Amino acid sequence: MINIVTKPVKVYKNNVKPEILGNQFIYHEFLKIFRDIKDNTFRRKIRRSVNNFIKRDGQHHYWLLLAALAEGWRVKRVYYILTNPAYIWRLEKRRISDLYMTGFNPYSVDKLIDDCRHDFYKFADYYHKHPNFFRKYMPNLKPRPERDRHPVFVTWQPNEKRFRLFDGMRRTSLAAIRGDKFINAYVGYPLKRGRPMINADKIHYFYLIFEKARKDKKTFEAFTRVGREIIRQFGNGRQFFKTPLKPWANKRDRRLIKEITAVNKRP
Repeated sequence: MINIVTKPVKVYKNNVKPEILGNQFIYHEFLKIFRDIKDNTFRRKIRRSVNNFIKRDGQHHYWLLLAALAEGWRVKRVYYILTNPAYIWRLEKRRISDLYMTGFNPYSVDKLIDDCRHDFYKFADYYHKHPNFFRKYMPNLKPRPERDRHPVFVTWQPNEKRFRLFDGMRRTSLAAIRGDKFINAYVGYPLKRGRPMINADKIHYFYLIFEKARKDKKTFEAFTRVGREIIRQFGNGRQFFKTPLKPWANKRDRRLIKEITAVNKRP
């Protein structure tokens, strides 16, 4: 049972697969990266290719790509949230006034968001009153027709009693600036306990750091604690330590992995 403060204006679809959100995110990032390519036929081919990625290359490589874009490229929580099995996703029509503003690049704008009490309409008022500020600090706050029609990403936070936006700040801000009352959103509701996935590159760098600092006992113990915490917090942490990207180099490395994975199956 989903217990929320405000009901959606309309529910378009229940039980949306997280890959649908992932496909949209990947496509949007490709449009940003290759923004010099304006050919619509080429863009449609890219979107079809993205939508067929899992069928073509499998789930494992799909999530590696999403993680690389979300965490490595954009430093966003998209991968972290979408891989958490606790969420059930719905496509809804939501009041913009229901949504809570989060961070915005550049980070210099975060103070403004705090001053606006994370309210999109107060942010819009500031936009209309101080256009020079936005021309200087947020020149990219402008319409992008091909992306603006797509839903934004939101999670319901039961403890905070709010809908927290985690992708689509520009789209929602522009909608509020136009005076729109509603926006389409993929909304994630946490219905059970779940652990997200950790990206393989985090285990890779864990190994590289330990490789340079493996000599003393305290370092060994510290890495053991961190490794166990990774297994506790992430659903695939044990898998990545058991089957790393490359073989652990020596007996001390292998002993570290044995110590890390010598915890209960469900930490």
